[in-house]
Amino acid sequence: MLSSALITLALALAASARPARFGRRAAFDLANGQAAIALNAQFQTLTADSPCTAPQDACVNQGFAHCAALPLVNSAGTSITCTTQADLDARIAATGATSGAAPPAAPSPPAVPPTAPPALTPTAPPATPSGVNNVGGGAANGTSSTGSDLQTSLTLDPSVICTNFTDNGQNPPSVGQTASSTSTNNYINFCALTLPGTPLTNGGQITTGSCNPTPIGLIPSVDNMPSAKFNFPKNGDTIDANVGFNITINVKNLQTGVFTNAVKTYFAAPQTLNAQGLIIGHSHVVIETLDSLDQITPTNPKNHLFFKGIDAPAVDGVMTVPVGAIGVPAGAYRMCTINSSSNHQPVIVPVAQHGSLDDCVYFTAK
Repeated sequence: MLSSALITLALALAASARPARFGRRAAFDLANGQAAIALNAQFQTLTADSPCTAPQDACVNQGFAHCAALPLVNSAGTSITCTTQADLDARIAATGATSGAAPPAAPSPPAVPPTAPPALTPTAPPATPSGVNNVGGGAANGTSSTGSDLQTSLTLDPSVICTNFTDNGQNPPSVGQTASSTSTNNYINFCALTLPGTPLTNGGQITTGSCNPTPIGLIPSVDNMPSAKFNFPKNGDTIDANVGFNITINVKNLQTGVFTNAVKTYFAAPQTLNAQGLIIGHSHVVIETLDSLDQITPTNPKNHLFFKGIDAPAVDGVMTVPVGAIGVPAGAYRMCTINSSSNHQPVIVPVAQHGSLDDCVYFTAK
């Protein structure tokens, strides 16, 4: 039997934060509007005793707030959620559909939402890290409080809504600070507002810029923040020019050697922690050419003499990177580490005030 529809807060939030539309109407807009009109008319005939077959969704007696079928914006179909009558009217009007138009044939039950694509699986899924609690039991087994699979659901689970995101940080105002942007739905549709001018990162290294919707992920404790220090060459060293050498780097608090496909999975998964609470990832080393050791003009990040993503794990806390048979030409150089999560994003730590997570040294080749 159908009971009064209870639409989750997450679905209501997702519906209210619809993306901006650009250009002409999509081919499916009119059909979506007509389908929504037909479903809303059908809902008016339903009672709590009307039969249904799982997993149908419907609005009975308008649920709480105002329950209605809305035309989807970015694909064919409709969705059921809580909204205002004004919002419902505006969305249907935007499709060009009217209640007097003949709607397309609709099935007696509301349409079942499309199956979500499988989520990306981290290269090395960690065990639950010590010190990280799974509140509510849902995250521990990968299901939400309603039993749906959290890794395939297209709905924001209410347990992860951050209420502090509605505060811009300036109540009261503080001199020298800027008001933050705010959100009631964890910015789940942030990148939709940038389309089509700014493409989604979508696992690629897009040199013209992009928007990445991947969450930051798990953040370690202050006791587990990573750090690195060059062992060779050291700061101020002079090495032989045009002679091969090995860079060695001492590293701590980083599970190294976890390195995903940088062409297809760049920034494509959240930062994760291992069972000891350490960031799972890898490091990089980059050498830039300087005019002199006392150069004070900023370097151009697009230019580098040598770059290496270190895909091998550290041995006894030491990472080793061969620079090749001919080493580097005579000159002055800056050499830095870039500690990263497995999907290549720079490591994220829990506090703003911390020591450098990377190391840089200056050396000369003669």
